[in-house]
Amino acid sequence: MSRKGYNFSVKSRPSKKRRTVEEANNALISAFMKKWKKSGILKDIKERAAPITKGQRERRKRYLGKRRAAKKN
Repeated sequence: MSRKGYNFSVKSRPSKKRRTVEEANNALISAFMKKWKKSGILKDIKERAAPITKGQRERRKRYLGKRRAAKKN
């Protein structure tokens, strides 16, 4: 499954106190990393790396179902 809409940007927000360039850059990097992790780009790339058999797909579905069920408790 290929998804669209992975273009995201991170902007620095002006704060009440003045930041140094290094502090502003660190804030931008951490904001970008949060968005990167939530986007799932890396997961999609890893999934496309090797073809998946029908059995592997079914096992993954069962595993994810068990995870969701355990999460509710």
